[in-house]
Amino acid sequence: MQDTLNRVWGLVKKEFLQLGRDKLLLGFILVAPLLELMLMGGITGGGVQNLPLAVVDLDRSRASRELFAKLDQTDELLIKAYSDSVAQAQEWMQSGRVSAIVVAPPGYGEGLLDPHASAEIHVIADGSSYVVSSAAIGAAESVAAEIVQDIAVRYGVAGGEAVELRFTARFNSALDGQPGAITMMLGLIVYQVTLVIASQSFTRERELGTLEQLRVTPLGRLELMIGKAIPTLLVGLVNCLLMTGVAVAWFDIPVRGSLLLLMLLTIPFILTQIGWGTLISLISRTQQQAMLSVFALAMLEIACSGFLSPASSLPEAMRLLSYFSSVQHYIKILRGVALRGAGLGALWLPALALAGIALSVTALAWLRLRLGLGTDLLKQRLQIWRHIYRRERRRRTGSRTRKLNAQKPQPAYVDVRVKE
Repeated sequence: MQDTLNRVWGLVKKEFLQLGRDKLLLGFILVAPLLELMLMGGITGGGVQNLPLAVVDLDRSRASRELFAKLDQTDELLIKAYSDSVAQAQEWMQSGRVSAIVVAPPGYGEGLLDPHASAEIHVIADGSSYVVSSAAIGAAESVAAEIVQDIAVRYGVAGGEAVELRFTARFNSALDGQPGAITMMLGLIVYQVTLVIASQSFTRERELGTLEQLRVTPLGRLELMIGKAIPTLLVGLVNCLLMTGVAVAWFDIPVRGSLLLLMLLTIPFILTQIGWGTLISLISRTQQQAMLSVFALAMLEIACSGFLSPASSLPEAMRLLSYFSSVQHYIKILRGVALRGAGLGALWLPALALAGIALSVTALAWLRLRLGLGTDLLKQRLQIWRHIYRRERRRRTGSRTRKLNAQKPQPAYVDVRVKE
């Protein structure tokens, strides 16, 4: 029995020693759960907040201004734009600039003062996101109830329907949550598939022992990167096209915009994941390390993408990170084209942001590839540059010291005393 325990204990110590040698895995085990808890807690704790709102004041009265002030004071809504026409505000909604529109029609102020009539408020919500539209409608109902209570207190009325809300859900009149959820899942699946494939490109070669063959082949760094990227790009595009077909045929999800535009704007999204995957593949020694890095990056991307909560509801630090999230911009494009029928004129801002992220990440991957295919080459280069910097610094310090010594005044005579 004692021998069995000793053998088991020896194996346990060996496993701990082996785990301690893999610094990446050890850091992931210790840090990743804490990071995930902080991210998920920050996302789900505050509810939906600061949804961009456009207001259209056709009444131009004191009552309409008070209405908009109350809407702006809610946690859910934040006025981002003022318009004189409903058509212009609807164009902003189609482009994704605003999530809700509140219209104060002519006669709103007079309707509040007339005890035999009611004041109308038109609320137009973006139905492409069930969470957003529900939060906007709920906030408008709360404000309407507050106005009714103020009228009752001011004029001594026990109750009544002083305010009549008229709701319209654009792009999804039934407020069905399935279209928004499926389009978001489509974007995440394309993200996961392309990132996983790209992250295995060089690590797989390293584990199979064929990386040395790539070193000696007559391929330039650019040719090597393009050759690795093209299969992943084609797989991602075919995957996106097939899933779009399934969403339309099986789940009856509409594609109101141009399918060609959607595929064209998918290209920079996939190129971004190829860039991240190439970076991960070049710095990872094994496919296990690459998958752990993919998981950590995906966790951060999903948290900042608006998948669980709108980007406007995120904490300040995560909201800043969301501007650099390719998933967030691609989901805006996906919903805009598929559910809102938007064109490039309405989606130029997320398209430009996505193209900028793709260019930056691809440039980083290219620079890392130019250093070589080894995982320790970057570390070795940094050590060489640090050694050169220290040597140059010592040389300059010695030169400065010699110059200062040369500038010191020399004595006019030398006192030499010989002790007898």
